[in-house]
Amino acid sequence: MTAQSKIPDWVIQCLDQYGNCACGRNLTKKLGKEKLLEELEAMGFPCTLEILSDQKEKAAYPKDGTYILTLQKRIKK
Repeated sequence: MTAQSKIPDWVIQCLDQYGNCACGRNLTKKLGKEKLLEELEAMGFPCTLEILSDQKEKAAYPKDGTYILTLQKRIKK
């Protein structure tokens, strides 16, 4: 994890290299959707979060979901 953030380094590396990252339910649930996106934007990685799930019920954090961060545009700091 970076010193100023609760976001693991591998997430940042993945976004930097590929422009997207399957960040997982645990990280998303731990920080919350908005906080996760806010922290990434503050670090220069403005992203969108897409949660894909086959569940019929619309839980906030579906257990079978795929949590994908997609970089909008890298902000150089």
